[in-house]
Amino acid sequence: MSDGFINRLCKALRKGSVLTGADIDSRYCHDLAGKPVAQPRAVVRPRTTEDVSAVLRLCHREKVPVTTQGGMTGLVRGALPNPNEIVLSMELMNAVEEVDISSGAAVAQAGTPLQKIQERVGQEGYMFPLDLGARGSCTIGGNISTNAGGNRVIRYGITRDLILGLEVVTADGTVLQGLRKCIKNNTGIDLKQLFIGSEGVLGVVTRAALRIFPAPRERQVALCALPSFAQVISVLGTARKHLGGELTAFEVMWNEYYRLALERVNGMVRPLPVDYPFYVLIEASGDDAHRVHADLEKLLDTAMRANMILDATLSTSNASAAAIWRIRDCSLQLARTFPYAARIASTSVSPSTGWINM
Repeated sequence: MSDGFINRLCKALRKGSVLTGADIDSRYCHDLAGKPVAQPRAVVRPRTTEDVSAVLRLCHREKVPVTTQGGMTGLVRGALPNPNEIVLSMELMNAVEEVDISSGAAVAQAGTPLQKIQERVGQEGYMFPLDLGARGSCTIGGNISTNAGGNRVIRYGITRDLILGLEVVTADGTVLQGLRKCIKNNTGIDLKQLFIGSEGVLGVVTRAALRIFPAPRERQVALCALPSFAQVISVLGTARKHLGGELTAFEVMWNEYYRLALERVNGMVRPLPVDYPFYVLIEASGDDAHRVHADLEKLLDTAMRANMILDATLSTSNASAAAIWRIRDCSLQLARTFPYAARIASTSVSPSTGWINM
């Protein structure tokens, strides 16, 4: 790649869109695992879909490899560039363009942080159900390209189930217009599914139409201690039966993860002792606070009488619910407390394997 290519790249975009040399900040060279790589040849920050198309068209024509970056919250080095590559950073395409209550959809640019989308639709009394511990930094484009699971899959599904339409730019700069907001769309091949979870190898997502739902008025969280994984499965079945559509999340944590999270991560509370084999976080939500609370209490009582649960605690406020959720969300902070964190950062194994969502 020659300086002439960089000049052509600069001419194709507005001033300040292409960064080289000392202007490239270190954040483009590492993900949340923390192990940096060498600086890329250039960082390109498009502001529009047309910018993305122009960059990819030029790179395709001159056979220049491209690495797309979002919030850089990954742990497997998938968004880290090689020195000869161009970084396509989506950080400036970060707008929630529309919240359409009538169709139950929101339209957001790919670089929009997940939390920003959640907060914006929350202003309308709605929710976007996808939720991750990295919500403040991860972007919707990254969520789509990795088909993120999140915490509420048991009720709302994974990312794939929450996407109504996509606008995508393919490697040669072609823009595919598929930004439909219609839920009942059975017209031919569902092309958006090719790009969800494809890690960007088939194209770069630029905008997305997302499913949104009326926000429940009440959420209750319980943390339970269990004697075996077989009982975890039994409690899951019991929870489905007792809570039905109220069951929002069912998160399992092994003893080692739970114990070390409380011991090593600052500011954690200890809702239950650390000597049980398994822990399960159960969240129920709905519009009737009394019913949600009563149904969750009945579930816990039934499971404890059947010896499926050894101990349990129920949140009494939003703060106590958040404290329980923080245990589930702190896997990255926990990984960084170990001297082998740098070794983990250079592998494709996530340090958060001490929990599982079901």
